[in-house]
Amino acid sequence: MSQSSTYRWNTSGATEAYDVAAPAIHPYYEKVQDEILDLLSFGAEEAFELVDIGGGSGRLAERVLEQFAGARVTVVDQSEPFLALAERRLARFAPRAAFVQSRLQDEWKEKLQAAPNVIVSTSAIHHLEPAEKRALYAKCHAALAPGGMFINGDEYRPESDAELRALLEEWSVHMSDAIAAGGIPESFRATLDFWKDRNINRFSEPKKSGDDCHETLPTQIGYLQDAGFKNVRATWAEKLWAVVVAK
Repeated sequence: MSQSSTYRWNTSGATEAYDVAAPAIHPYYEKVQDEILDLLSFGAEEAFELVDIGGGSGRLAERVLEQFAGARVTVVDQSEPFLALAERRLARFAPRAAFVQSRLQDEWKEKLQAAPNVIVSTSAIHHLEPAEKRALYAKCHAALAPGGMFINGDEYRPESDAELRALLEEWSVHMSDAIAAGGIPESFRATLDFWKDRNINRFSEPKKSGDDCHETLPTQIGYLQDAGFKNVRATWAEKLWAVVVAK
């Protein structure tokens, strides 16, 4: 992925449409966030640093800041329009909210103000190639404060290509129906058409960084263990989605 205008989330129209309709687009959007929040074992007033990598428009960051008055959250994302949305959404929490524009593959950890106790991510890391995932997990392990935790709520593929394709087709129908019903803005249709063409019409083509580079849960758990994480496990999984925690 590059920081160019060709990146689909570098236009304000696409980011605003996604921000409005994210819970309709993603069948388990709120469930994944709920699971992540439940894994944050801090007191309501306890001070801790959390970094949301690929944090988009700051919806998860907002929930963390609302629930934990002692939390400080940094949203890392490569999209300037997404970060602009996040800054507006989180302005009421200043100075407990910070923002870093960076690709996940780049040196975002050098721009953090403090070592995080928690790094979280949702629906972002599956866009990285295997080698990029491995490098990112090693970077997260190095960035965390001692005893820190990494949580990823993301898309994970089944072993079978046939099962993966069936799940992608099911999700495509879900999104098309939501557009027809008005739950997703019509302006999101071009983004959906692009997604359908790449993931369904061209399903068998090799994936590159920026595509949906899905890998299985066991594979990614292995990547995390190789990066030095301990007690790596999935706490919840349903269809394409799962939440993985590593300490």
